[in-house]
Amino acid sequence: MSDSLLDVRNLCVEFAAEPHPTLAVDDISFQLQRGQTLGIVGESGSGKSVTALAIMGLLAETARTPTGEIWFRNETVPVNLLALPERDRRMFRGGYIGMVFQEPTTALNPVYSIGFQITEAIRQHQDVSPADARRQAIARLQEVKVLPADDAIAEDLRPNHPNASERELKRFINERKRGILDRYPHELSGGQLQRVTIAMAISCNPALLIADEPTTALDVTVQKAILELLAELALARSMATIFISHDLGVIAEVADTVAVMWRGNIVEIGAIADIFTRPQHPYTRGLLACRPRLDCDVEYLPTVSDFMTVDRDNNGNAVVTAKPTDQSGDRQTVGRSRRSEQPFRAEAIAPLLSVTDLCVGYPLKGRIGGKRNYFDAVNGVTFEVFPGETLGLVGESGCGKSTLARALLRLIETRSGQIVFEERDISHLKGASLRRLRRKLQIVFQSPFSSLNQRQSIGSAIAEPLAIHKLYGNAKQRRDRVAYVLERVGLDPDWMPRYPHEFSGGQRQRICIARALALNPRLVVCDESVSALDVSVQAQVLNLLKELQAEFELTYIFISHDLSVVKFMSDRIAVMNRGRFEEIGPADNIYHQPQSDYTRKLITSIPTGEQRLATRS
Repeated sequence: MSDSLLDVRNLCVEFAAEPHPTLAVDDISFQLQRGQTLGIVGESGSGKSVTALAIMGLLAETARTPTGEIWFRNETVPVNLLALPERDRRMFRGGYIGMVFQEPTTALNPVYSIGFQITEAIRQHQDVSPADARRQAIARLQEVKVLPADDAIAEDLRPNHPNASERELKRFINERKRGILDRYPHELSGGQLQRVTIAMAISCNPALLIADEPTTALDVTVQKAILELLAELALARSMATIFISHDLGVIAEVADTVAVMWRGNIVEIGAIADIFTRPQHPYTRGLLACRPRLDCDVEYLPTVSDFMTVDRDNNGNAVVTAKPTDQSGDRQTVGRSRRSEQPFRAEAIAPLLSVTDLCVGYPLKGRIGGKRNYFDAVNGVTFEVFPGETLGLVGESGCGKSTLARALLRLIETRSGQIVFEERDISHLKGASLRRLRRKLQIVFQSPFSSLNQRQSIGSAIAEPLAIHKLYGNAKQRRDRVAYVLERVGLDPDWMPRYPHEFSGGQRQRICIARALALNPRLVVCDESVSALDVSVQAQVLNLLKELQAEFELTYIFISHDLSVVKFMSDRIAVMNRGRFEEIGPADNIYHQPQSDYTRKLITSIPTGEQRLATRS
């Protein structure tokens, strides 16, 4: 028997399906030592999360484990978790093994305070009083830095209570702590919510923490703080960690060992430096090449299909064939020709979109001097976008990126300022004039699943705007147009009768792009349109957007919190912070010669793992 904390042996997980069960995890084995961090990386559907759920004992009722063992060493006695009855399994789940899920808003119950939820987890596994549980909850919140330490709270309170006695100050400190415990999930930011879920996961001092995509939906700065927090907790507690992600940059920052999963199999496992600098499997090489690079300009992002082909043998098993390295790597090094602001102006091209001193505000409660009080999400923004250009818009959540995009498309009203599109002021258009304008202004949203009607076939969803704007004469011509745009985004026109749930995430995003292109728009806003996609699917969609831009002469406003993606796509970049532009300029200048401290902060927060890999090579 191994001395490892966790020893997974020949694990298989399958789901009931007709006519044959679906094998989600196929005979995988790995070990994890105390204090070690194992990164599991792969595309959606590769089996990463199913593996984690099997360890936790949280598989769906339709799942079963026909073979395999999961040995967990609790103190000195190893236990096969798969052989335990459910009642005994609960002692390990949450007690000895904690888990941080990807989406904190769904992991937390919105009708209970965060204090109640953390103390409930503590009392489930420890025989303590409610008061002791609350004290432990406060300690955990301070450990994950949702709540400052007592000294920091006291220092914050003293200016407002200079004459308070120590006893009064202690009472104020306790009131501040209770105030945090009594908050509900909707009262906290995304980063704070993820810290709360981490506090819950470590509340019973687990020996193993499983983090399943815990930073995917977070800004780079918040992501960096969460990664540093998890590393500090693992070191301070000698806690083993399984970190699941499709982002190789994140894995490079946190993992000691990496397991690469593909179609339920671990195709490669090894030390972090070996996997990243000397990958052996073509799938691993493809994943590493898919990431947009900050150190050079490229015209094309390689995809996994550039590195390998997949065939079937006589038994129906997948057979991988690696493509020659020189064949798969050529297009990655092609330099990109960017058009910056200066050439546009030198050619005297009139801007397609011109925005002057734009303000967008949301009303707040109360009045000041008899006037309505507003929170300005966009505050005095001025810029231009030229035909055929891609303007990247980058910044943290809450900086005003999406609000600005919706204001430009006239989806929300502005407080002041001017929006000129095709030399026409559209700031106050209404009714039929505004509807006609929408033909030329389209948007691709972040979540393709929620932006498609689940009861409407994709063919109908794409044809609907054509019918609304009375384009292409009749139903047959509209159907031909739908077939054309589907083909252009790499989808089979015969799939028109299918519904959104029948497609993968990357395919659904292609459907949304096809719908936006169906009307032949002049300007397309991509609002975090690739942030939820795997790196390989993301590369495919980014390449597609560039190809379509050249074919249809599109102009893009590309919004993201990922500066590496924005740099790949953009001619110019605008960095936004607290409703204002920190700086705007050519993409290369923004990255190599940032003028703002905020921009430098964003750049240094991008997870690449380069420094860590250099020390381990």
